[in-house]
Amino acid sequence: MPKVQFIFAIHNHQPVGNFDSVAEEAYQKSYLPFINLLKNHPSIKVTLHYTGILYHFFERKHPEFLDALRELAAAGRAEILSGGFYEPVLAILPDKDKLGQIKALSGYIGKNLGYDPKGMWLAERVWEPHLPRPIAEAGIDHVVVDDFHFKMAGLRDPDLDGYFLTEEQGSIVRVFPGSEKLRYLIPFHKPEETIEFLGTLKSTERNRLAVMADDGEKFGVWPETYRTVYEEGWLEQFFSLLEKNSDWIETTTFSAYLAKEPARGRIYLPTASYMEMGEWALPTSTMAEYCDALKAVKQLPDGGKIRPFLKGGIWRNFLAKYPESNHLHKRMLMVSRKVHAALENGNSRLTKEQERMLDHLYQSQCNDAYWHGVFGGLYLPHLRSALYEHLIQAELLADKALLAGGRGKGAGAAKKGQASWIEIERDDFDRDGSEELMLDSGLLNVFVDPRDGGRITELDWKPRSFNLMNGLTRRREGYHDRIAHAGKDTGEAKTIHERVVVKEEGLQHHLQYDWYTRASLLDHFLESGVDLGGFMRSEYYEAGDFILGDYSATARKQGGQAEVVLEREGTAEGLKTRVRKKIVMTAADPEAVVFYEITNRDGEELNTTFGSEFNISLLAGNAHDRYYEIPGHVLDKRNLASTGETNNVGEVRLVDEWLKLTLSLSFTQPAILWRAPVETVSQSEAGFERVYQSSMVMPLWRISLAPGATWRTEIRVRIS
Repeated sequence: MPKVQFIFAIHNHQPVGNFDSVAEEAYQKSYLPFINLLKNHPSIKVTLHYTGILYHFFERKHPEFLDALRELAAAGRAEILSGGFYEPVLAILPDKDKLGQIKALSGYIGKNLGYDPKGMWLAERVWEPHLPRPIAEAGIDHVVVDDFHFKMAGLRDPDLDGYFLTEEQGSIVRVFPGSEKLRYLIPFHKPEETIEFLGTLKSTERNRLAVMADDGEKFGVWPETYRTVYEEGWLEQFFSLLEKNSDWIETTTFSAYLAKEPARGRIYLPTASYMEMGEWALPTSTMAEYCDALKAVKQLPDGGKIRPFLKGGIWRNFLAKYPESNHLHKRMLMVSRKVHAALENGNSRLTKEQERMLDHLYQSQCNDAYWHGVFGGLYLPHLRSALYEHLIQAELLADKALLAGGRGKGAGAAKKGQASWIEIERDDFDRDGSEELMLDSGLLNVFVDPRDGGRITELDWKPRSFNLMNGLTRRREGYHDRIAHAGKDTGEAKTIHERVVVKEEGLQHHLQYDWYTRASLLDHFLESGVDLGGFMRSEYYEAGDFILGDYSATARKQGGQAEVVLEREGTAEGLKTRVRKKIVMTAADPEAVVFYEITNRDGEELNTTFGSEFNISLLAGNAHDRYYEIPGHVLDKRNLASTGETNNVGEVRLVDEWLKLTLSLSFTQPAILWRAPVETVSQSEAGFERVYQSSMVMPLWRISLAPGATWRTEIRVRIS
């Protein structure tokens, strides 16, 4: 007699850069109790996916967990899925890295679990039509996405009780639709409701399939789910109900189902992710319109039929929505090119150092810090920092290999026997249609964007593989309007897509937005009366047109020194003004020196306040081991999230004892120094929260310039 086939697929993941304590909590609250409970129900089959980050964690902390997975797989009770080792969004990777990531995880599973995976988990279910070819080339036979993908292709629920074939240039992959209905039922509604839903699929003609494919963390880690799933027994009841109804429900796996059932047909899926991603990927200005349209459609009698055609944005829109995400992505592509160039040595077997180089590159591709939805993602500085750390490590190893082979940067210095080197690279690094520059030495990377204010967008300290300018702009998000009406946690277990909870009273008062992209070396002209509070709230008048203006750029290298000259003819206080700033780096020195010249090009006297804004990110604003030092001054509060104005400052230091580095800004002319934290308000699975992103540091000088006169100063940026 035909049965309802039920695939219970669980995806488990922790981001690169997340704290071991977070992974340990997830292990104790979700990963371990799920498997322990499963052992007590030997007739239940499941499909399991763990990312490479978690496999490494299990190896280090809980090797016995790998033994349990090995036993389940050997007994045929669990299918183990492959995927990208470090959970990248495959669609945005170079093809070599797509293949490398999948093969790395498949190889690990084969070596450590004795299992040959033929299916894979697709990170965030981000599907693009070109993917079947690299997936098939990596040895993968089948993949699961959401039923939303299929509905956008014109199919409806009665069609989605099996799998379909798709292909790209003749490479075939089998795709399964995961049920959105089951994602919301499990484990947030009574187990009986899921059984009732499965009952609607009963057929006397053939086996019909239902797939629940979602995050494993919803079983114990998401708010209140440990209590409901384990302490109150939701999962135990669910497994028992599946066993009780085994006369018409059969738990199975993707591989087992493929072995006995034919495909429902052929399909070509559109570019898509799960339904909620379409909202998050939209520009903030249109998110509300999309939500209103979705709400209106749901209220229509035939709204369910129309809804799949309202898909919102696509995942790649995050690269347009967040310049910081785009910068990180294009840096990753830049490093990937270098890494693969360094691997072109004709040897098929990699050395240990080459394996390390590739591993660092793959870790930098972990998806979480590239986007933002209901999880913190891009808004979490430690996740962004971890990706930059691996990028810089991979780049260092690639440069070393290219240098040793007489290729790439520094090759000339190596031939001359010099221990240090410096280079200038010019390219459209961020692919915005205009050229940027990179000053690159054995100690520092300095990325300069002439187009938007002649700004520094990245400052890498290579000895620590750390980007000191890894900040985030404060921008309006579509969910900010809900914060004022959000309540405290009620203790009710809900899917994270339905939670509206604040983690701090008065959070709405911290909603402040920037009118320009946060970076460093930004040239402000301020009228008298502007104070620090008004500046940080963006409640002031910018008296110059340099922040968003285009600068001309020239660069030259001579011996062991390189320089970039940025220049713009603009206005300040309504008068014609020229700003010229020259950035100079020397091969052996861990510093960049900025030479400023401001010239009054008008016929009237220029009276203004000039400030050069820096945004420095050292990860922790309120930690005791990260603080300001201003020689000659005693600060009431010196943590990096402190706010203050200090007069007559010749130097300011930002100290990070944990990273063991100090960044200092010193000035040839004493300045008024403003300092303030840049904090964002974002949503996470636990609720809305405030996050420290960076420290805004700005020296200011009151200047008076007669017609034709020039004012000069120097800022020395040094890392020690």
